[in-house]
Amino acid sequence: MKLSVVMPVYNAGKTLERAMVSILAQDFGDFEFNVIDDASTDDSVEIIRRFARQDSRVKPVFHRKNAGVSAALNEGLAVAAAPYVARMDADDESLPGRFH
Repeated sequence: MKLSVVMPVYNAGKTLERAMVSILAQDFGDFEFNVIDDASTDDSVEIIRRFARQDSRVKPVFHRKNAGVSAALNEGLAVAAAPYVARMDADDESLPGRFH
């Protein structure tokens, strides 16, 4: 694996699915997708779990208490296994060639 994608999530249920689909549909597929849920209270956890069941590149981490975006990003970096890291927000969409 050449790339770790790190995405912090907090109550992003309205945009999360589109964000995750846009990463998983990349032309370059040799990556892990570390999705750090920071104790969401909406349907974000269910969305993340569904994607993790469907695609083994999705590596979810679930916080029990909200720690903030910086803590979520730091945890995502700590679990990153690849030499390169890309950051993604849960309300963004990436074009298919982003990782070229």
